[in-house]
Amino acid sequence: MAELTLLLFLFIFAASASIFSAQVQQCDYAMVIHTGPTRGPTYKLRVLIEAKGGGNINTTNLVKNWGDMGRKYTYFLPNTKDRFKYQGPCMKGNFCNIILGGGSKKELNPHWYVHNISITTKGEGIDRVRTFIIFSGNEIDYLNPPLNDGDCP
Repeated sequence: MAELTLLLFLFIFAASASIFSAQVQQCDYAMVIHTGPTRGPTYKLRVLIEAKGGGNINTTNLVKNWGDMGRKYTYFLPNTKDRFKYQGPCMKGNFCNIILGGGSKKELNPHWYVHNISITTKGEGIDRVRTFIIFSGNEIDYLNPPLNDGDCP
């Protein structure tokens, strides 16, 4: 009887260990958007970030879903650095492309300056940073389709 109990215990232990090892590793993502001398969008901002080797992170409302500056904070004011945070599955490779787009009209504010967008990824054994330089500080014209920057293969 003791052998059967021990065998059952080892079986349950092995099964639970395999369940824990099958879980996807989670990473913390932080994004900082550095806005220039003019105001950014006042509506939903879509962001798609693609990683080398496949995979992406997509949000249809960056401020609502990732905003990290407080509920009453006004995002994308002139000459600000706005922070956003997200926790999700770790990407295999570093980010290689970013796409910004508007909400229902799918357009960005004309004359919005975006100096750069930095994204950090932290997880177990992962500590990466990628900065995207958007138009080197030039203003964004009325854009449709969305703005993108990167070097994905």
